[in-house]
Amino acid sequence: MLSYQHGFHAGNRADVHKHTFLLALLSMIAKKARPITYVESHAGRGLYDLTGEQAQKTGEWRAGIGAIYQQRGLPTPIARFRDVVARWNRGEAIQQYPGSPCIAGGALRKRDRLILFEKHPAEFRALSEALTHYRHAEAVEGDGFDGLFDVFSTHDPRHRLIAMIDPSYELKEDFERAPTFAEKLVAQVPDALVLVWYPVLTTGETVALERGAFHSRVTFPQTQETHRMVGSGMVVFGEIGENRRPLKVLDRALQEQFAAA
Repeated sequence: MLSYQHGFHAGNRADVHKHTFLLALLSMIAKKARPITYVESHAGRGLYDLTGEQAQKTGEWRAGIGAIYQQRGLPTPIARFRDVVARWNRGEAIQQYPGSPCIAGGALRKRDRLILFEKHPAEFRALSEALTHYRHAEAVEGDGFDGLFDVFSTHDPRHRLIAMIDPSYELKEDFERAPTFAEKLVAQVPDALVLVWYPVLTTGETVALERGAFHSRVTFPQTQETHRMVGSGMVVFGEIGENRRPLKVLDRALQEQFAAA
């Protein structure tokens, strides 16, 4: 069991990048009639207390969601994400931050499914509680890579499969394992989309990009001198078709937003 807990980093600049991108992609695909099954390998707790000990200890959220929460004139997709966070705070001062399970739960429809894997016992218990808002969501305690393989092996072909692989990258091998696994999943279910998030580090580790895969990448200053993360990347494995153009527009908006921050 690894020690990583996302509560120390929830709402930081990498989260703003990842979750704005996820919200935009799911919202576009949900416009189609076909049901969706959304799966996460490393779901975390789903909802984070920004007034709690972990978030207050690092304060990373202040340069992330805190920096855009009251900002006017945001590009539309970033403003939509900010508005989602504001609804979780009833439009008042920001106190809690929805992770990707809650972002996805709100973007998808009642006929869609969410299957969310989390291995850490305490994080899993918190995830189960957060998902009481969503009857179409299921939290599963277990290994996310094994779980994704099982879902892709037994999926209902009437559903469009969308998955996100988002490990902690405490293990250097995850930089190779995550994209390799994503490629295998898409080979198994060709109309699926698999998103891989990764941190951009000063030490240079990165994920291998499949030719033609959509890639969104932003960079930002180190939060502290001891921090290695200086950016955030999202790679989409699978064919995104007509959604490529609006995602390119979103990618440019995100890059400009972080460059101006």
